Amino acid sequence: MKKIFYAMVLLSVTACLAIACSDDEPNNDGGNTDIEEVVPGTNHKILVAYFSEPLPDGVDAVTSASRVIVDGDLYGSVQYVATVIREATGGDMVRIQTAQPYPGNFNDLADQADNERQNDIHPALATEIDNFDDYDVIFVGYPIWWYQMPMAMYSFFDKFDCNGKTVIPFSTHGGSGWSGTLGDIRGLVPNATMIDGYSISRNNTATSRSGILNWLREIGMTE
Repeated sequence: MKKIFYAMVLLSVTACLAIACSDDEPNNDGGNTDIEEVVPGTNHKILVAYFSEPLPDGVDAVTSASRVIVDGDLYGSVQYVATVIREATGGDMVRIQTAQPYPGNFNDLADQADNERQNDIHPALATEIDNFDDYDVIFVGYPIWWYQMPMAMYSFFDKFDCNGKTVIPFSTHGGSGWSGTLGDIRGLVPNATMIDGYSISRNNTATSRSGILNWLREIGMTE
């Protein structure tokens, strides 16, 4: 029965992809989230924080392929977007990791992610950022799991105070776009400046470099 359920989930995601337009462009569907188009100020101290749990078989918990190969190098899909942002902006980069690692197979990871979602569990993080207060611009990246941010992202905002900073979301997905996560982030950091983010279908991630760079120029983060 469980195998049938997960097959139905993947079929549902595939159906979403069939009707979804290309997401290799900035995609602000956050509604009334008070999102700005350009990063204010200059001489920024930039941090690129991302959550990525690519499975060994290349299958993500809900959104199918979680890994991409670019120029012969293997990345998690969110990791690749984060890497392009770091290289283009000169920022520092950190991976958001839980204290208890997630399971390494599809079924167990899907079960744990769903249990965390349904029970509002914010898993403890292993990630430490000693100089977090020094950063004024925080890129935050994540995949869409069960049509929302992984609960580890809620843990990130619990642990690191982004209020007063500029927060720039980016995500990869299997057809659901932002899935309401911009509004979720706004609720977690009501006193931060939020900038128009970048959401991309995982099908397009491997060829997304030019789109990411265009978005960064549009929000004033590169020349």
